[in-house]
Amino acid sequence: MKIDPYILISRFTPVKRFCTVATVITVMCCAPIIASKSFADPPPQVDPTTSQTSQPEAVALIDQVVRYLVDGPAFDAKVRETVWSAGREVVGVGTYEQAGGGTGRFNLQVTMHDGDGKHRFQQISDGRLAWTRTEIADEVSLRRVDVGRLNEWVHETPDRDSISPRLKVGGWTEMLTSIRRDHVLSAASYKLEGTSVWVISGTLRQSRRDEVMMQANVDKWPELYPTGVRIAVAATNDPETGFGQWLPIHIEFRSDPVTVVNASQPSKTTTNNGRLITLIELYSLRPIQPPPLERFRYDNQDAEVIFVNETDRYLEMFGVQLTQRERRLLTR
Repeated sequence: MKIDPYILISRFTPVKRFCTVATVITVMCCAPIIASKSFADPPPQVDPTTSQTSQPEAVALIDQVVRYLVDGPAFDAKVRETVWSAGREVVGVGTYEQAGGGTGRFNLQVTMHDGDGKHRFQQISDGRLAWTRTEIADEVSLRRVDVGRLNEWVHETPDRDSISPRLKVGGWTEMLTSIRRDHVLSAASYKLEGTSVWVISGTLRQSRRDEVMMQANVDKWPELYPTGVRIAVAATNDPETGFGQWLPIHIEFRSDPVTVVNASQPSKTTTNNGRLITLIELYSLRPIQPPPLERFRYDNQDAEVIFVNETDRYLEMFGVQLTQRERRLLTR
């Protein structure tokens, strides 16, 4: 259940899964707070060739968002994900619900239709076990992380501001944490369709680029692997609900910037913000009473599908090296 920076773009993208980066997580539909499909004039990305250091303000902002998602109130929202590939646009819609309050309980569901069939993605956690179920053209895969055991193995430096390892797995929390780790970030204030937002812009670090190329064993960058990201965070509460501040409401994943030559004046060129690959939107956000634990327990209706336990991969991410005996005990 590896949920890299891009939970949605990859595992769920129905267009011939390019090399699954893990961005298959979100989706949205209907009249959202944001009416436009992308920023009319997106803030520029940080140039990775001139800087590999994130702005402290951007890091502090994304940390605040993650903290609010982890410890904040229970809420639900509608989700829409739009993917552009192979010359067409594919839209997925779904819902998100969380209990908040440090419980780690959430449920994200997305469904997509691409003309060839229906594709579904679900990620759900009760704070003890986190499951990811992906169904693409009747092919079902299951992954599980024993998040309740991560704290037993991971001994991080005590810090009142630190987030428990078990709360860093899955959902928006892991997506944002991965973006923070893998990108050079900057931040700015912005108006998105009249709504005040803070915009976190990120450019993939060169070290991460090198790692992706090595893992994929390719000498050309994968066309559908994003290198730029922009996150719009609500700067104020929705006036109708009195809720929404600090929540991410618009996430763009883009390709490298492209230089375009003017056909009539070849000496003149312009550089755009890169091709929009995936857009994730959250809307109709509203506070709710924390749902009961049973609401977040995974009901396995795929008894014949053998799940993959990826707990050890997360332990490695947190710097824990297991012996073979410990690995057997962990995955039994």
